[in-house]
Amino acid sequence: MGFKEYYIESKTGKSNCVVRSLCKILNKEYEEVFNELVNIAHEINCDSFNDIPVFEKYMSNYNINKIDSNEIQVKDLELNNGSYIILCYNKGDYYHMIPVIDNIIYDKSNECLELYVINIYKKAKNLNNAKKKENISINE
Repeated sequence: MGFKEYYIESKTGKSNCVVRSLCKILNKEYEEVFNELVNIAHEINCDSFNDIPVFEKYMSNYNINKIDSNEIQVKDLELNNGSYIILCYNKGDYYHMIPVIDNIIYDKSNECLELYVINIYKKAKNLNNAKKKENISINE
């Protein structure tokens, strides 16, 4: 799998890995994704726009569905061509999200390669209502 540096931020200079990942996969502007996530968080009574139930609901609206749970390192992933979002962590309290398009990881640095996969989501043609019941917030 390859790596390309990718960074996008809001008009005020803020950036979040959940918003960045969704912007890349969906080819949307930062503010649009952020505002949609905030609206969903309010709708489903979550504390943060980057809580798992929030971004999983958002992704399901765009046919991005959980396909696998795996605890290998990101650098060892083998994916078919397509658009994916990887939820990963450092086996501690640092959680991160990265987009992968046609076997290229897009992130602000290649440090994500050392993280461990929690869930793999794939952008698909058909809507699937896969849900995760955890309530973990993404740090960055």
